[in-house]
Amino acid sequence: MSELQMSMFYVFNNSFTLWPDAYECPQNMTTERFERPILGSFFLFVGIFFVTLYIPCFLVIMKKTPRNPVYQVMFALAFFDISSLCVNAICAGVFDIFGISFCNYPLLIYCLGSIATGSWISGCLSCILLAIERCVEINSDFPLEFLFRKNVFPIVRILSFCFFIYTYSFTRPAVFSAHYSCWMFDPLIGKDPNLYFSWPHAINNIVVSIATTVLYVYMSYRLIHKYGYSTSMWLYKTKRQILIQAISLCSFHTVAASLYIYMQLFPTTFVMLVVSQFLWQCSSGAVCLSYLFFNRTIRNSVLKMIIPKKTRQKFGLHIGVDEHLAVEIAAACVPAVVPGINASGGVIKFDNYL
Repeated sequence: MSELQMSMFYVFNNSFTLWPDAYECPQNMTTERFERPILGSFFLFVGIFFVTLYIPCFLVIMKKTPRNPVYQVMFALAFFDISSLCVNAICAGVFDIFGISFCNYPLLIYCLGSIATGSWISGCLSCILLAIERCVEINSDFPLEFLFRKNVFPIVRILSFCFFIYTYSFTRPAVFSAHYSCWMFDPLIGKDPNLYFSWPHAINNIVVSIATTVLYVYMSYRLIHKYGYSTSMWLYKTKRQILIQAISLCSFHTVAASLYIYMQLFPTTFVMLVVSQFLWQCSSGAVCLSYLFFNRTIRNSVLKMIIPKKTRQKFGLHIGVDEHLAVEIAAACVPAVVPGINASGGVIKFDNYL
C-alpha cells in the first residue's frame, strides 16, 4: 500500500499534496541549504553537453521513426534519455549550485524525481528491446525475433507505453539531496530508511544488468565466431564498431544500475554516491555519442541538418553516399558498383548501426 501512497497517483488524487507519513519535512529543514557550486557546475555542464548532442540525433530519429521498428525503439530511448538528463544532470547541477534539497521545494523535486525514475526504468526497457533487435539483425533466427514482426510490434509498443505510465504514476520517485549531490529514494528527513526502498526500481536494475549483458555478450560472440574471418576491411571495421558500441552501452547501464541497487541496500560513501550520479548521467548520454561516432547514417543526417546545403556545396563538403554519387554523376564518371562479399557467406543488415 505504501508504494501507491508514495507515488504520483496519490499526489494526483490528493490535490497535489505529498503523503505526510513519508514526505513531511521538519520545519528546521525547509530553510537549510548546502551549496556545492563546483560539482553543481560540472553536472550542469555534463547535462547541457549531452542534451545539446542528443537533440539533433533525436530529430533525425524522429524523421525515420515510421519506417522501421528499430527507429521507434531508438526514438523512445532518446525521449527517455533526454528526459533523464534534464533531471539527473541539469536540474541536479542547478540544485547543487544553489544548495537546494527535497525539503526546500518538496512538490517540485518530487515531480521531477517521478520523471527521472519513470524515464530511467522505461529507458531500461527500451535498451533491452534495442539489444534484442540488434541480436535479431545479427541472427534472423534469434528466439525473440517475433517481437519485431509487423503484427506483433504494435502490441510491444502499446505495452511499453503502459509500462511508462506505470513507472511514472505508480512507483515511488527518487528525490534530490544537496548534502550528497545525488538523487535517492530516502529524502533524509529522519524516518525509517526501509520505508523508501523501491522494489520496482531494484528489480528493474537487476533485470537490465543481466539482460543487456547477456544480449550483448551473445551478439559479440556471434560476430566474433560466426563472422570471425573475412577478407573485407569494411566488415572488419563494422564488427569493431558494433563491438565498441555494445561494450560502451552495456557497461554504463550495468554499472549504474548495479550501484543504485547497492545504494538502496547498504550504507555508501559520498564519493560512491557522486560516482553513481555521474554514471547515471553517462548511461543516458552515451547513446548519443555512440550514434555520432559509430552510426554513419545518423551522423550524416545530423551534419546535413546542421550544415545548410548551400554551405556544403560552396566548400565542397559532400556528406553521405547520395551526395558523393551526385557529384560523380555530374562529372560523368560513375564507377561500376561491385558488391562486397563476406568470406563467410553470411548476410548481416548493418543499416541500423552505420
